[in-house]
Amino acid sequence: MPLEHAQEQGTRSFVPARRLMPFMSALLGLGLIAILFTVLVIQLLSGVTGYLGGESIWSRAQVETVRLLTLYSDTGKGQYLRRAEAWYEVPIADMNARRAMEEGDYEAAAQFFLQGRNHPDDIPRMIWLYRLLNDAPYFAEAIKAWKESDQGLLALGHLMERVAQAEARVPKAEDSQDLQFELEQLDRALAENAKQFRQAMTGASRALVDLLSITTIVFFLMLGAMALILIMRFTRALRESEYNFRLTFEHAGLGIAQLDEKGHFLEVNAALCKLLGYSRAQLLNLRYQQIIYEADKDVEIEGRLAVGRGERDHISLTQRLICGDGTITYTRITVSLLGRVGNGGLRFIGLVEDVSEAHRLNQELNYQARHDDLTGLINRRAFEHYLEEALVKARSENFVHALCFIDLDQFKIINDTMGHFVGDQLLKQVAQTLSKCLRKSDLLARLGGDEFAVIFDCCEPERALELADELRCALENMPFVWDDRSFSIGCSIGIVPITASSGDLADLLRAADSACHLAKEQGRNRVLLSHEKDEEIEARRAQMEWLERIRQAIDQDRLFLDAQRIHSLDLEPGYRYEVLVRMRGEDGTVVPPGAFLPAAERFGIVHLIDRWVIEQVCRLFADYDDHLDKVDACHINISGRSFDHEDFAEYVNGLLAQYQISAEKICFEITETAAISKMSEVRRFMASLREAGAQFALDDFGAGLSSFSYLKQLPVDLLKIDGSFVRNIARDETDRAMVRAINDIGQTLGKRIVAEFVEDEEALAHLQDMGVQYAQGFHLHRPESFEKLLKNKRNAPGQGAFIANDLQ
Repeated sequence: MPLEHAQEQGTRSFVPARRLMPFMSALLGLGLIAILFTVLVIQLLSGVTGYLGGESIWSRAQVETVRLLTLYSDTGKGQYLRRAEAWYEVPIADMNARRAMEEGDYEAAAQFFLQGRNHPDDIPRMIWLYRLLNDAPYFAEAIKAWKESDQGLLALGHLMERVAQAEARVPKAEDSQDLQFELEQLDRALAENAKQFRQAMTGASRALVDLLSITTIVFFLMLGAMALILIMRFTRALRESEYNFRLTFEHAGLGIAQLDEKGHFLEVNAALCKLLGYSRAQLLNLRYQQIIYEADKDVEIEGRLAVGRGERDHISLTQRLICGDGTITYTRITVSLLGRVGNGGLRFIGLVEDVSEAHRLNQELNYQARHDDLTGLINRRAFEHYLEEALVKARSENFVHALCFIDLDQFKIINDTMGHFVGDQLLKQVAQTLSKCLRKSDLLARLGGDEFAVIFDCCEPERALELADELRCALENMPFVWDDRSFSIGCSIGIVPITASSGDLADLLRAADSACHLAKEQGRNRVLLSHEKDEEIEARRAQMEWLERIRQAIDQDRLFLDAQRIHSLDLEPGYRYEVLVRMRGEDGTVVPPGAFLPAAERFGIVHLIDRWVIEQVCRLFADYDDHLDKVDACHINISGRSFDHEDFAEYVNGLLAQYQISAEKICFEITETAAISKMSEVRRFMASLREAGAQFALDDFGAGLSSFSYLKQLPVDLLKIDGSFVRNIARDETDRAMVRAINDIGQTLGKRIVAEFVEDEEALAHLQDMGVQYAQGFHLHRPESFEKLLKNKRNAPGQGAFIANDLQ
């Protein structure tokens, strides 16, 4: 039985105890409140004590001031006057402290209290008490008495000033009598104020003590009542828990047993008896070890022994148990330590759950996880596991095996034309045919789609080549008929030896996949034996690695655009630029287009770059709309792969609308090769965009075999002469003749001509003599950041159109 089920049972057994939680929380809360209240009262008492101590100092200072002034009146000695002045500062400081507190300046009040000779530890409590209780009974009366003493203190100060002014004179008898009379009057008034203050503070102290005493009694009574209720409810909960446990034990749907440390059954419930097919009496006469299936007796033996010795609290394991009728059942068992019973041995409780159905489903899921549903062959995941084992065996025992990738050549046509059901039937028949041709030690798998793989066990490369060709011939000769239609099946097979010097699993899979694709590229329906280090394999692998790098560069915004001007040779107004796509590597260095564009073209993701370039151009033109007014046309070079996607024209129109760019400002350049190979797709694209006002140009014109024959079929506005003719025009007469012919015929047909790769002054002069309208190349302008060029706004009219070229 799983541990979580045991926990669930235990939770249900002790449900009544949950009702104790509110009472326990209330008891703890009440105790906490009592503690906090006691602390508060003690702090208040400390503040009152501080004020009483301060009053004592205040009274002494007042008395000393009067006494010393009286001595001065009798003797005329100045030392008595100065000492009186020093004592006078004490009550004055206290008065200033009170006034500072009334104004809310508590830092100044603290300084004045220090000057009044109050203890530093009492000052914070005195200030806090004033802020908290200045309007409370007793304390308000004390404050009132304190304030009333201000008049007497100030009068005493005035009297002292008069005496100080006459300090140099010998006092007369009548002056001394007057002084003593006034001092007596002030002393009585101030003493009365001090008495009132002291009485009020003493009353506050007694009230706080009484409050603390009464509250303490109340709190203790409440705590006692709560504790009594808690004990009563806890006792009731224990009884309920014991009852619920017994009820759960007897009526649980899971098997439960109590065992001693030797494995004897001491108590079992009805569910366990039903699960194992024994009566209660039979089980109580058995030991747990007697009903364990022989092959499972050592399952988790160390853990079981640790629980038996009391070293672990519990253990969960899956074991097969022998039922009363001799059958075997899969069970999940959790054995927990209950503890020691009196002076006896340890006691355990075991929870037993029937997992036979779960085991069956698990076996079925494991099979499905490792096998292909359609063909019954092992799948890619399981195949890679076996391939890893073959690689380990090759390295440890120096055996040679062979890895074989098989790709059906015409499966997509059958699947698309006849439907997926027919394609599935074909895959089943292919799996059966291949299985019949293999040796018993070989392993066949379906990797997905129409891809299969074989491990030729202990097979030299030459023999693997023969076996693979037998597979190819078997498929080629395999009859597949559906609805009275017969189909011929071919396959391309790539083989890579598995030796002690082979790389890791990923290297082998990449090499076999590359060998299979090379077989397809070399004509299909053939077998290619290669090695991991073959140059062709390495080159193709390098290109395949570019796929992920290009996708990451697009996702991480590491593509950017440079711009190169196109100069007008006949001073036609307008701006012309060619924008070149670039890529930054992971380390920030610029990757040349020749490194990543061929791979993008070959593996069919160059359309993603085309779309990025188009959107980037539209976005930048929207950001610099003042510049757009000066642009004659924006030429964007399109790869032939983009025309494989039916939504391409819709995508472009959507971008132009989104960024509010006029299609009249755009001229799409299409390579001559793409125009020839995808004539219908290109014409549909041109028709869709030309309706919105876009222009079109043919790039690399002259490189094809029939350039002029199809020129009339495409409504292009410009021809861009292939740079291979222009580069050596000053030194090669044949190139000059080709450029002159293209220029003459193009202009005759009403096309504007652009010559690229102009790299010196001589070539530029020849082009001007021929009447070529536009020129582009390093001799005229080296590429710079496109966005920087837009920001600089240093283009002058007559510099032509803007061209975004993602293939250079």
